[in-house]
Amino acid sequence: MLKRFNIVLMADTHAGSKLGLRNPDYVMERTVLLYDKDSDTQYYATEEYNPPLEPVQELIWDKYLRAVGDFVKIAGKDPIFILHVGEVCEGTYYKNSSMELRKNEQVGMAVANMEPWFGIKNIKMVRILSGDRPHEFDEGAASKMVVEHLKKKFADVKGLTHGLLDIGGFRIDYKHRGAFPGSRKWLEGNVARLDLMDHMIREVFEKGEEPANLVVSGHYHEPIEVPLSMRYNGGFRRSTLLIIPCMKFPDGHAKNRAMKQKNAATIGMSMVEVVNSKILDIHHRFTTVDTRTREVYDG
Repeated sequence: MLKRFNIVLMADTHAGSKLGLRNPDYVMERTVLLYDKDSDTQYYATEEYNPPLEPVQELIWDKYLRAVGDFVKIAGKDPIFILHVGEVCEGTYYKNSSMELRKNEQVGMAVANMEPWFGIKNIKMVRILSGDRPHEFDEGAASKMVVEHLKKKFADVKGLTHGLLDIGGFRIDYKHRGAFPGSRKWLEGNVARLDLMDHMIREVFEKGEEPANLVVSGHYHEPIEVPLSMRYNGGFRRSTLLIIPCMKFPDGHAKNRAMKQKNAATIGMSMVEVVNSKILDIHHRFTTVDTRTREVYDG
């Protein structure tokens, strides 16, 4: 049994979005049709394509690198397990915030977004979940293609739709879309707490299994941390539910549907530090930005 290990949690990086995570060093190649005036001929040529970073992309990449550095330092030489709970690519469905990249370019960018983790020897596992259909090129294809490329970089990498991971008796239930964070500040975490309670009861009474120590999801752009204890087998069973914020600022669709027109957006990621099969600490690296347009009328 591992005495100490660390679980890195990521969500909704959306490679190919103007508002998502983007490695600035990733350079694409495109075949373009050119015209030579002197010879009055057309010909095809391959050119590098690397549009300038949007200010939002620059901010997210900086925060991402800082979080990776912090987590690697905290983990030290102990094992790291990376769980990406879905939507590594933007997909081709929503055009309002898309960089209008080809599918292979989005996949290449998603792979490049994982570069800060390359070469870290104590990474034991990488798991990438598929997300909602519009961001997956249908049938979870985007995440599957990214996983195939990452097999060259990590010893153990797989793509899933919903995972239940057991590390030395510490169980993690993780999926893309789970509990809703809450529509009002005073309701924040209420749905998550009920969702976690439902999970614990179902695992025990319907399946005869111990509930997960950690339940994780993403999708909703808002972070939530909900601990819960329940009497179980002569003592108490403790579980924690985490909703991980996106590594993408919300576009119009996300702001209206997922966030219910909240006036702030949070980006970031988390790492759970586990010692002797118990959560010792949860390290969050979040940044929240007010998304309102501010004006002052001075008459």
